[in-house]
Amino acid sequence: MPSVERFFPSTKVAEWASGVITANPGIWFSTTGSPEIGTTGSYTYIKWTGSGSFTVNSVPGGSLAADIMVISGGGGGGGLAGGGGGAGGMELFTSTALSATTYTVTIGAGGAASAGGAGWFGGAGGASSLGSNSTTGGGEGKIPHNVGGVGGSGAGGSGYNAAGGAGTSGEGNAGGGSDGAGGAQQGGGGGGKGAVGADASASEGNGGNGGAGSSNDYDGSATTYAGGGGGGADDSPAGAGTGGTGGAGGGGNGGTDGGTEATAGSANTGGGGGGRLTYGGGNAGGSGLVVIRWTTV
Repeated sequence: MPSVERFFPSTKVAEWASGVITANPGIWFSTTGSPEIGTTGSYTYIKWTGSGSFTVNSVPGGSLAADIMVISGGGGGGGLAGGGGGAGGMELFTSTALSATTYTVTIGAGGAASAGGAGWFGGAGGASSLGSNSTTGGGEGKIPHNVGGVGGSGAGGSGYNAAGGAGTSGEGNAGGGSDGAGGAQQGGGGGGKGAVGADASASEGNGGNGGAGSSNDYDGSATTYAGGGGGGADDSPAGAGTGGTGGAGGGGNGGTDGGTEATAGSANTGGGGGGRLTYGGGNAGGSGLVVIRWTTV
């Protein structure tokens, strides 16, 4: 059964029972997908971590002005000198007019981890949306000589001087470039909502760090989302290379040739997965998130 809610702050029972609603706004709504529903300051918010729906059953004036945050799934990190996965696209749709109808809510999955063999590419992140308000999944990390995948934020370039993938305007940033000079191989960091991914460093044998995400308090938590994944590193022949650090906002750390595993992007942050040089492959991106809020008092 869907959750059905009523918000008539500071409104007498006699008023709404008789159909005369004076609160701003006094709306009826229902949801599916078991979202979190609460209040913060002067706002009511709903936060989905799994797909569902939002139905506006009744709203005074025929339209609800709402702010919507949409974060798509982060891209998976690449294997074999893999770039870090790009963060899922993150965008705020402010003062959006919603009418009395049902809106589908989709939470994008994180891109798959690279698996080795024919599966050295990570997967692109899945798109999230509420109605027509949507963002783009994060770009996937790839194998050497490949530009990072494009997406909400782009993935890092993989091995041997490949550029990072482009991000989507308003949603995120580009990934960092790889560097294969001197025989070493590293991946660039995936882009984040708040910053581009860092380039890899062949002189130090390090993968690039993931780009930082961006903080948001629509649910009152001031959480940072949409960090890029760290690039994979070659600790041979340099012997001391380290994987790039995931960007703040759920980005996974890059792994190394010597056995340090890449880590996944954090769930429901849109963080990109970390890349890795060799057989373990990169790791998966984090799933997305949707939050809607409106003024209730």
